[in-house]
Amino acid sequence: MRALIVGYGKMGKAIEAALAAKGHAVAGKIDEGDRPEDSAPCDVAFEFTTPASAEKLVVFLLSKRIPVISGTTGWEIAPAVRVAREQKTPFLHSPNFSIGVAVMKRLAAQAAALLFPFSSFQPGILERHHAAKKDAPSGTAKLLASAVDAARPGAPVPVVALRQGGQPGEHALFFEGESECLEIVHRARSRAIFAAGAVAAAEWLLASDRRGPVTFDEFLDAVSRERTSR
Repeated sequence: MRALIVGYGKMGKAIEAALAAKGHAVAGKIDEGDRPEDSAPCDVAFEFTTPASAEKLVVFLLSKRIPVISGTTGWEIAPAVRVAREQKTPFLHSPNFSIGVAVMKRLAAQAAALLFPFSSFQPGILERHHAAKKDAPSGTAKLLASAVDAARPGAPVPVVALRQGGQPGEHALFFEGESECLEIVHRARSRAIFAAGAVAAAEWLLASDRRGPVTFDEFLDAVSRERTSR
């Protein structure tokens, strides 16, 4: 796999290391101020930039029929989804590429549904990220809140967002009862987990010959089915 790294910040560098660990090549890098039209030929692009630049970059890449794995949050992905459908080009956007977070989202929905008849259990989310993260609440916190909201209609799930130091990411979902509390927690110890998940998703995406928009849940389901069928 020859990959284009779009955004050579901390995540871009983590993606580069994850690609090297799996024996993949970096075809080129696009950073702030670079011209995307000057990029080298590649099999897939990994986009981790900023909310202000993500839409333009992703739409351009998809218009050139370059598959895109996108992890930037805080931007409207609908135009990119539309271009991916029109061009029949793979586009996988996720606010979080951690396998653990993907499973946590499903646990959150199951817990919310099971606790729905018991009104004393009130959901809430606390999320922590590094001081440089711009969006608050995070895309992952919104993803978890949406999963709970869908399974447990009622008041929106409150989210508290903290931005401190170098914390790569922590999400805690609480179902607070009168005399007990259920907690589902995910703690990221390194950005490497997000890079590894993104590279694994790209490997699957190219091998599966999928076309158009794809979700991280579809990747997780496909890999799980493949493993259990062996």
